[in-house]
Amino acid sequence: MVRRLLVLLVLSVMMIGLGTSVSAASDTENVKALELIEKTNREIDKEIEKAVKKADKLQADYIKDVKVIEEGKEVIKLKDEKEKLSSELETHKHDAKKIAKLEEDMLKIEEKLAKETAKIEKKISEIEADIQEITISLTLAEDKDSKKLHDKLEKLTKKLNKRIEKAEEKTEKYTKDLEKVITDNYNKTLEMSAETIAKVAEVGIIAECTWKLVRFADQWVWIDPVRVVKL
Repeated sequence: MVRRLLVLLVLSVMMIGLGTSVSAASDTENVKALELIEKTNREIDKEIEKAVKKADKLQADYIKDVKVIEEGKEVIKLKDEKEKLSSELETHKHDAKKIAKLEEDMLKIEEKLAKETAKIEKKISEIEADIQEITISLTLAEDKDSKKLHDKLEKLTKKLNKRIEKAEEKTEKYTKDLEKVITDNYNKTLEMSAETIAKVAEVGIIAECTWKLVRFADQWVWIDPVRVVKL
């Protein structure tokens, strides 16, 4: 009887030891799995940050390109100079001598800007006036002159619409490039999440994608880090 009790006692101690060992192994696996989720989320955040920067640069370049088309390189350059001078005026607001010089430079730039803007407006007005004149002439022209006038009208109309066409081309390219940045980031982060969710499931941790709204330039998209649902 005593011998049987001793055997049972030894078996109990062995089972307790085995249970403690399994529990310790399980805890270690859980910690590693949670660390993996945290690591994946940090990497996803880095991927999102890179994509957001890329999207913002695409937008900034696109806006600049469209401005150049609409206003001309010289106007954009003068506006940039004017903006820099405005910043300098704010920086040296307590230096009367410096302010006087900066204000003088600002006045010169504003005069140049007005001249360049007037030039652009004049060109457009001249084209519009020519189109109007040809349109009137077409109603009075004989058949032999009609084709020449039509050809001239077409050339002038194309010239007037050239800026619009260029701007539309830039818009189309920007939209496609931005869509690629967003799609690539979405697919990559989704793959990273899915891979981590599958790995932690092997040790009994249930995780899922937890969507968060991210701004890419002028668009908002749901992107997918990982969160633990159940240990």
